[in-house]
Amino acid sequence: MAEQTHRERARDTSKQVYTVALQATAALVVLLVFAGLAYLVSIDRIDGSALLLYAGVLLGFILSAAWRRR
Repeated sequence: MAEQTHRERARDTSKQVYTVALQATAALVVLLVFAGLAYLVSIDRIDGSALLLYAGVLLGFILSAAWRRR
């Protein structure tokens, strides 16, 4: 019985680690895209509206996720 409980705890822990790793990877990708857009805006390769649009989409996604958790 104790072994089953230990396995369940190990399984739950591994799921949590996977979830955190996946969220960290997604956050890193979003940050890199934002930094890339900021760089392209700073060297005048694209207009600042693309960066503003991307920031608006990110803000909308974050607010939507926060609203759903409520």
